[in-house]
Amino acid sequence: MDLTDELVEFILLRLDSSVSLIRAASTCKPWRRIVADAGFLRRFRGLHEPTVTGYYFDSRAESPFATLTMGRQEAALCFRPSPSAAALAIDAGSFSLAFLRDDDVLPSRWSSSWSVADSRGSLVLLRSLAAGHAPFCFPEVVVCEPLTRRHRRILPSPDFGTGCFFYGCYLADGEAAGDCSSSIGMSNFRVVYELYRDDGGAGLARAAVFAAGADGGHSWRETSVGHAIPPFHRMSLMGRAGGSWYFHEGSTMAVLDGSTAEFSSLLFTLQQQPIDPGVYLYIAEGRDGEPRMFTTTGGILTVLARARRPVVAGDGEDDVEEWAVEKSVRLSEATRGLPGYDASFFGGGGGPMDVITRGVGFVVLSPRIRTTAKEEAAPARWWFAVDLETAEVERVHDDLGTIQFPCQLPWQPNLRACPA
Repeated sequence: MDLTDELVEFILLRLDSSVSLIRAASTCKPWRRIVADAGFLRRFRGLHEPTVTGYYFDSRAESPFATLTMGRQEAALCFRPSPSAAALAIDAGSFSLAFLRDDDVLPSRWSSSWSVADSRGSLVLLRSLAAGHAPFCFPEVVVCEPLTRRHRRILPSPDFGTGCFFYGCYLADGEAAGDCSSSIGMSNFRVVYELYRDDGGAGLARAAVFAAGADGGHSWRETSVGHAIPPFHRMSLMGRAGGSWYFHEGSTMAVLDGSTAEFSSLLFTLQQQPIDPGVYLYIAEGRDGEPRMFTTTGGILTVLARARRPVVAGDGEDDVEEWAVEKSVRLSEATRGLPGYDASFFGGGGGPMDVITRGVGFVVLSPRIRTTAKEEAAPARWWFAVDLETAEVERVHDDLGTIQFPCQLPWQPNLRACPA
């Protein structure tokens, strides 16, 4: 039975992923011609979320305190395939970062001197932790696309030297993209650095932005983030969700938007809970792609979702972002039936919790288990995961790192229509 181009296009638009689309395009010349059309690719991308192939993580402890409480040993950069990758028969070995070592991009001890700093789209950002790049100094970074084994090493700019302090680096979309091309790729990405300069006592938050060009060139620029955002050395990093990063100082929240590479700020409040300096606030990503804030104060996991409401201020109406409670879980009770449970872990139900991992739709927590001097060489650990939607708990034995960084298939498919 012959199908019209319109009907074939209708069917192809409903394939589940870009992998299936490429496989369909290889079926015959007419199908490839349809799939290679820029308008079709634009419509396909508008209908489908990018395929997440898996998650990179770095199980290295970030401080001696974390080593003591989390019990982590020196570890390598790792990749864990997603269920969707397994369903599409994607080879997880294709996402190994070993090619960076083989190509002499990273030194021989690359697994212990480089850390995953961020990911966006199909790109991964690695940050040097070598002794030559001490805290507050610009590090060397590498941006790579594991599936295609392309990479770009970014050296510190000489413009950011004495008197310039570095606090973090993040990936953002490129400055320009075609109608159906990706907003980020090896020839179109930005790296945003948090900076602090004294500026004669002004102490404004600043950012340096590295922008990759399609011709292999690049540009640097530095900008003041603005008076509404406190200097970064005073802000607490809450976490990452939906490709954006969240920070706060008191009731002021700053957000780095990964699509625009720009910072914004607003005031926020917590429903039923004060923003106390002693309360640690964390951000994780919900399965709906929206951020979830959570705390573990008093041994209770409180999960909050954001909701805007107008507030009348002295000079008019202002927007305040309120985070409303979605659920509260008393952890000593929720974990009671798990293997290895001991009531003493929770110090009467309200003991402090360590946040081990934040991933999409879940967090991994651990009570701070006291150890004797003899046990400090191999600290005790008892980790459990909590589902942010269902509040279900389960024991966890694998070290997934502080944050899991998703990696997507590259977009768009590099196809050309076959000659008739």
